[in-house]
Amino acid sequence: MPPRKRPLEPSSGMPAQPDAKPVISPASKSTSAPAPAPILPASILNNLPGPEREVYKRIYEAGNKGMWSQDIRYAMKLAAPTLTKLTRALVQRGILKEVTDVRHRGKKVFMDARIEPSPEITGGTWYHNGQLDTDAVAAVRRRCLDQIDRLGAATPDMVHKGVEREDPRAGYAIDQIRDILQTMALDRVLEECRSTGEGEFSAVRAGRVCYRRGGAPQGGMIEGIPCGVCPRIDECSPDGVISPTTCVYYKKWLQMDF
Repeated sequence: MPPRKRPLEPSSGMPAQPDAKPVISPASKSTSAPAPAPILPASILNNLPGPEREVYKRIYEAGNKGMWSQDIRYAMKLAAPTLTKLTRALVQRGILKEVTDVRHRGKKVFMDARIEPSPEITGGTWYHNGQLDTDAVAAVRRRCLDQIDRLGAATPDMVHKGVEREDPRAGYAIDQIRDILQTMALDRVLEECRSTGEGEFSAVRAGRVCYRRGGAPQGGMIEGIPCGVCPRIDECSPDGVISPTTCVYYKKWLQMDF
């Protein structure tokens, strides 16, 4: 038997073929992480003296809720005249602004001049410069009441759509309408109730929370008397064990403020 021939060695000019596909390693990445972004804009920080810079940092971190001057004093251990001087300088530079907190009008609250205060501070849509805009509130209350009178009973969505249809430029959000309806219910101008789907509630799906005119029911005060729904009404008599003089529900009804 002739001897087996050895396989030819690959020439130096031809690379050997690997048994499997090589694993392609990803491109090398720089091991140095990018420098973190500064908490505050460098253009502002670099132009501030040291004490003003520290006060600004502390107030900036408070975000859209701002920071009360007393809290700044205690946090930074500053005397009142020193803090007043620093905050006044920052306000004059247009870096800070002083805002009115509708919950605590006597407090001085500072925040970054570029940040819009939170509704918690300003009071929301119905406040202007820290004061309740009574004209705006009265106007939207009238619009809501017009819709309730037209529909008999309505959900906030129905009132909102009706107001938008009558005046597309009004621009009220549904949450604003809901807030107004709730305050009107607290004032007893409206009554918050659940629809039965019948009668004055026919336009509202049964079970949904809606609003109607407040005060006595449309059928008069007598419609709310508990006798009308009492399961023992047939046993009730002036001299009986069950009588108007001993009925706790009847007494409560008599004491109601209609």
